[in-house]
This record gives sequence, C-alpha cells and structure tokens, in this order.
Amino acid sequence: MKQFFHGKIENWSDWGCVFQSIPAFDGLIREIFRREALPCSGISNLTPGTNAVFRVGDYVIKIFFPMESGLDPLPDFQNEAAVCGRLADLDVPMPRLVAQGEIQDSYHFYYLISEYFRGQEAGNFLSTASREQKLDFIQQLQRLLQLLNRPADGLIAPVDLLDRAVNNPRLDKLPSSLAKEMRQRARSLLLSPRVLVHGDLTGENLLVDRNGRLAVIDCADACLAPSWYELAPLVIELFRCDAELLRAFSEGNPLPFLKQTLDSLCLHDFGASLLLELQKREKIKFTHLEEVEKFLLGRVS
Repeated sequence: MKQFFHGKIENWSDWGCVFQSIPAFDGLIREIFRREALPCSGISNLTPGTNAVFRVGDYVIKIFFPMESGLDPLPDFQNEAAVCGRLADLDVPMPRLVAQGEIQDSYHFYYLISEYFRGQEAGNFLSTASREQKLDFIQQLQRLLQLLNRPADGLIAPVDLLDRAVNNPRLDKLPSSLAKEMRQRARSLLLSPRVLVHGDLTGENLLVDRNGRLAVIDCADACLAPSWYELAPLVIELFRCDAELLRAFSEGNPLPFLKQTLDSLCLHDFGASLLLELQKREKIKFTHLEEVEKFLLGRVS
C-alpha cells in the first residue's frame, strides 16, 4: 500500500520535529485534496501552533497530531469541528469550513479544510494601527464576542475548569507565592453561567483584512466557561497591555474589567504561561497577584 506521509512519529518530540515539514506532508495533503475533489497547489507554511497547518492555494488545511504522538487527537478534532459549525450558524466572521475527515496512512490523521482568509494577523495590525483603527477594531471585537459567547450546552464535552486550574502544572513555573494565590482565587470563583468561549483570542488567531474587517480562526481551545475566560489571552497577548486598547475595551469601567481579567488569569489553562510571557516582555517579576493587579491598573486607568 502506498504511503503518502513521509515521516516518523513515535512521541511528542517527533511530532514537534515534523509538524511544519512540507516534504513530510506534501503527498498526504495532495491525497486528501484529491479525495475531497479540491484543487491542490502551492503548499506553504502558516504560523505554527500545535497541529500541522498549511496554506494550499485558496485553502488552509489543519492536520491533527496522530495517536502515536502520545496524545489522542479525536477530542480536539471533534471539538473544533463542532465549534466551527456553531460559529458559522451564529454568523461569527470566520473562514468557511470546507471539509473535514480522516485518512488512514502510515498513521491515522484527522483533518479540517477551510477557506484561506486574506489578511494579516491582528497582532501585527495593532502594532502599527492608528487610534481610529484601534477603536474600530475594539468595536468589531466586542460585536464578535457578543455573537460567540452564547449558551451552547451539549455542543462540546464539558471541562472541569476548577480542577484543571488548581492542578495546572504550568503554575509550577511561577513563584510559589503567586501560584498559591492563583489557586486560591480560582477556588473562590463563580463559574456560571457558562457560554461558548474561543479561549485563545491572541494576535495570531484574529485576522484583519485590508478593509479592516475582523475574522477569527483556530477554535481548538474553545470550551464552555464564563465569558470573562476570554480576557487573559486577549489582554496579555492580543492587546499586549496597550493602554488605548484596554481603555476602549473596558469602556470606562476599569475596576470590574480588571477583576475579571485577574479571574481569567487564575482560571485559564494558559494563565500562568501568559504571566510568564508578560514578565519577560516587560522585564518585571510578579510574586503576588497584587503586583499583577497594580501593573494592569496602571495601564487601564
């Protein structure tokens, strides 16, 4: 039997070495597009994430890590496919999902194919945006969140948010005093009502076309959570704590916004990683939540 994928995957390290390799995936991608009756040309890399993502002409294909990597890809595949379908029904601006499926080759791969959105990553756009462009971006983002953050019981498997937050191994990279306070705050949070959240609204997962129109991509981290769960990646990574963006988004109510941002950092799966990123970028060190609060308050007020 002909093999279309050319690479070896026996663990997560192997996947990390091969998941951006066009030579490894070229034959597999062409076979998938043949089966889906889609034109296949010009395979190129896109911003790397967890899965193998490539641009193929007017399309984007995401190929999920196989079982041999050490993780089960099926929950992530089912989760993202279901969320993409729901967001399309809600008219959330995003590239249209064209095909989804699985292929048995040397490994069992799941895949999603969507239209390619012609635009730039929001992080790059905001780094040079004028004040007017930033305000328009915020207004679009708020409308997008109003569409997205709606009840969706039964759409995807529920996650034990509190258990994941309290036992998150990423907290071990923070000072013990800060990690302890984040666990304590997470235990005190009211986690209802829960709505559908994207969960990873970063500068890479929001795109802006040449007319300034916004679109969201990559729903792999979507879950059912309080709407404020969105704030941690949004504030730290998308906005990069930019004062104009924070003030526009908080709409003159900095204290409730700040409280929910801290709540999000303590509950979010990547809250600790975002704080480490912020410390490195700003050349500061946090040992207590009060210091994080003071820093953010200085930006938003």
